[in-house]
Amino acid sequence: MPDRPLVIDSLAQETPETLSRDDAEKETARLHENQIDYCANSAEHAIVKKLVPGFGVFFHARARGIYKLVVAIAVSLCPQAARAQDALRRIPVALKSSDVIATGNDWVALPTIRASDGALMNFNVLSMRDRGLLQVVGEAGNAALQPYFLVDGKPLRFQDPAWELIEYWIPVAHLTTEQVELTLTYCAPPGSRAAFIRMTATNRGAKPIPVSLGMKASWGGLSRVTYTPVALRGERTVGEAPWVDHAQVFSFITHDTQFAWSLAYPGSVGEILTPPQTVSPSLDAKKTVSLAGGQTAEALFVLGVGIEEFSAPHSAKALRELLDREGAQAVIEQTAAWCRRRTRTTGQQDLDLLMNRNFLFTELYAWGRTIDTEQLVGVTSRSPRYYVSAAYWDRDSMLWSFPGLLDIDAPFAREALDYALTIQLRNTGTHSRFIDGVALEDGFQLDEAVAPILASAEYVAHENDSAFLAAHREALVLLRDRLLGRFDAGTGLYSSLQDSQDEYQKLPFLTYDNVLAWKAFLGLSTMFDRLQDAAGAREMTQKAEALQKSILKYCVSSDAPGATGPMFASATDGKTVLFTEIPPGSVLKLPALGFVSEDDPVFVRTFDWLHSKNYRYSFSDRPYGLPGSYRLPITTSWSVADHLQLSWGREQALKILHATTWDAGIISEGIDATSAKMDSPGGAFATAAGYMAHAICKEYCKAIR
Repeated sequence: MPDRPLVIDSLAQETPETLSRDDAEKETARLHENQIDYCANSAEHAIVKKLVPGFGVFFHARARGIYKLVVAIAVSLCPQAARAQDALRRIPVALKSSDVIATGNDWVALPTIRASDGALMNFNVLSMRDRGLLQVVGEAGNAALQPYFLVDGKPLRFQDPAWELIEYWIPVAHLTTEQVELTLTYCAPPGSRAAFIRMTATNRGAKPIPVSLGMKASWGGLSRVTYTPVALRGERTVGEAPWVDHAQVFSFITHDTQFAWSLAYPGSVGEILTPPQTVSPSLDAKKTVSLAGGQTAEALFVLGVGIEEFSAPHSAKALRELLDREGAQAVIEQTAAWCRRRTRTTGQQDLDLLMNRNFLFTELYAWGRTIDTEQLVGVTSRSPRYYVSAAYWDRDSMLWSFPGLLDIDAPFAREALDYALTIQLRNTGTHSRFIDGVALEDGFQLDEAVAPILASAEYVAHENDSAFLAAHREALVLLRDRLLGRFDAGTGLYSSLQDSQDEYQKLPFLTYDNVLAWKAFLGLSTMFDRLQDAAGAREMTQKAEALQKSILKYCVSSDAPGATGPMFASATDGKTVLFTEIPPGSVLKLPALGFVSEDDPVFVRTFDWLHSKNYRYSFSDRPYGLPGSYRLPITTSWSVADHLQLSWGREQALKILHATTWDAGIISEGIDATSAKMDSPGGAFATAAGYMAHAICKEYCKAIR
């Protein structure tokens, strides 16, 4: 490998402001854990120390800029480290034939790659006009894209291949027969309005053999998805892509073209089939070669998306040109490098696999860019496997996905928070909304009303971003006033119509929600102080103190059946109390929120009661049981994540994490408490994926957060 040039980042020219020694040591540890301190025990490292005085002892306040300089120096001096950095991590994954694999980028989602044969059952884009997903499906339950191989002109079954993930995200299937070794790779480079499928075949014998690598595309229907698929009525066509060679474009037309997608097949020959030859427009493209012994053939198929017949094939064309210039392997490596920068490590391979897949899943499936307005939007999930996919919840996006984003990609987290404080601001607190902010399911939920406040406070503290705070001051004031509007003078508590599992609660004051409000007031106090609003900060502190007293007065009771003393109720009206569990908004989260310590006697009694036979949904007698509810009579992913952060619950949480496969490695809403199998309607839950990944990282990541 040739020596790399020494590149000096422009940020190195800025005037440094020194950090404390503790902060510097933490930053050094963070960089080391993310494999930036490559030459830790080498002579080259000593040179780096001389080049950068204080390296490993202090960094200035702009450490995120200066460490790029350190990395450039280290890499230029440590070619063995550069090789280690360049090596792709390939992680084998065990899958059942019935499983599907998800990949994609911010523009196009490929949520259902069939593990049994590598076929893509459907794919989708986000559409602001359609307030959700536009999903392409194949004809009559068949795949939208079906790869295939021919050897000696005969079909070779690509059945139950072995799968691996490059950098936890790029799926690769392998199948070996006596004659050939076959691979299939799906890759969606970041920022591209396209994805590509790479197929390879290697002749394992000595004699030449004819081999075909092909792709069948089926245009069976287009659905709008917000919660459930709704088939759209219009004409589906296929034809030559304008100004793009070796490509076809599939259009959906009503009074005008509403959406289009394209398949480019460089080096292959395509055949279009249209009604009445077939039920639906389709394409069969294949590349046939004579493979000498030991020789490998490659075929590329590029899927592009757009709003009409020109944009879709040109999305594919741009990626095809990049593939031509760089080569497919280089583009895969570039995509893998993007993924790698967004991964962390616990030092445990199994936890790393679960954590990193779900970190990437929350960034790329709980968020995406609309094909028509190019805006970043947040959704529960871009996968149709989740039963309320493609809608926006403040709680899901800001309390569950957002902490995960902040762990791996702070600039992206900033953009996501901006979306919450702008497009979604007018209806913050409303049960659920479409991606353009319009109300979907009405009903006020207090936890959702305070979610953007909590995310803002977390982001500002994490990134020290005063400019962002100043730019969104009016939004925070609006959210504060909306919260204050829920105040009940009789109890000093704040009301909600629905709870965190989206169910009506007759008792208006929810304990968990009010603890969130308490934490939101503290966050507002800190942010107003940064905005030099001393009076506003002081008022928020006073509100927090008063609310804390009211919670301890009205939300604690000894009346639970079998209780050994005062414990936290889940809801109250100031007179009557309700004892139950609400997994997405559990009172078991109170220590993590900083409201009480884990060994607080009131909390200890609450924990014990929810895990006892006194509580109907404790599931304490089940091998993988954690407290559920009438709405969620399962072990939920939130409960697992919450117990992971409690010393008394961690052992059971880890047992569950090691026992279940979730949804082929992607977090689902929950699992069966007896079998540890996924609760089927709640698969591919992208916002919950962020919640779980963050919880794992919070407890086990070696890098300094």
